[in-house]
Amino acid sequence: MNGEGAGPHVLIGCSRAETVERLTEILETWRCVVEVVETGSAALVRLDEPGPPAIALLDVDLPSPGGVEIAWEVSRRQEQRRSWLMVMSESPGMGRMRAVLECGCDDFLLLPPDATELRIRLRMAERVRGLMTQVEKQTAELRYQSTHDGLTGLWNREALLSLVFQETDRVQRMKTDLCLMLLDLDEFSRVNHAYGYEAGDCVLTGLSNRFRRQLRSYDLIGRCGEDEFLLVLPGCRCEDAVALAERIRETILARPFAVGSGATTLTASFGIAASRGRSPLVVLREAERALAEAKLAGKNCVRSAGAGESRVLEACAEEPVGAGKAGGVEAQPRRVL
Repeated sequence: MNGEGAGPHVLIGCSRAETVERLTEILETWRCVVEVVETGSAALVRLDEPGPPAIALLDVDLPSPGGVEIAWEVSRRQEQRRSWLMVMSESPGMGRMRAVLECGCDDFLLLPPDATELRIRLRMAERVRGLMTQVEKQTAELRYQSTHDGLTGLWNREALLSLVFQETDRVQRMKTDLCLMLLDLDEFSRVNHAYGYEAGDCVLTGLSNRFRRQLRSYDLIGRCGEDEFLLVLPGCRCEDAVALAERIRETILARPFAVGSGATTLTASFGIAASRGRSPLVVLREAERALAEAKLAGKNCVRSAGAGESRVLEACAEEPVGAGKAGGVEAQPRRVL
């Protein structure tokens, strides 16, 4: 079937020994991997398992349930069909053919099987499945590209905001904690100016990899600007988020990043706000205001939006390698929304 390679994995669902023997003989000649079940319930279980056979030949008169019922049930259960379903029958009456077409099966085979006809149908099944696999792969790639930042592989702004709304719904139902943290790198433009934009991209990529290793598996992080990131922290109280920001500042940012033949360190300003089930747009604006206050407080510090006051943690990290003194009016962080 596939040139000199092995043929597809084929499941035969049939209780008639003569038909099974004939089909097995034909399929093994083409080096197909053949598996036989004699009841509809066994065929249905096998088609629902992980890694099911590529092609299933199902007798319309297979006992409990028949081939038509199996095809209907598989179509109902599986959003994406994993096996090519071919129903077999000795008597293709109009009523039976209509049932076969309406049940969601992929093809029909008249019994007793003709070797040439079966080979043509199996080859067509392989080609269609190959095209479907290619389309599914391309669809998955497009979905990934539409939801992730092209440079860092983190969530992009639109996708992350959608996830923030989902997490807020969970907070409202479960009465759990949720914090949003905005992180804006301080004077990141100096890296681009001193070492080039390619070096700056490498630094951002390395930073995103550090985030993946340090954050919890269910924490969400996305890139919302050139050097601004949004962290969504489920089950995290405001004081825990402040502690996390300090850990990021000390263990992730303070470690040198390779740039050209040298290295540099980074600092960042943090703005944190607790959700408490409120609109994500409101919470994000609070985090933005806290971030702006952190920038005005001298950068490289953490500020959280509280009920009546903000908490500031002053920086204790050394000045980044190659960074100059900040002067003039400090830039306000870019808005996420």
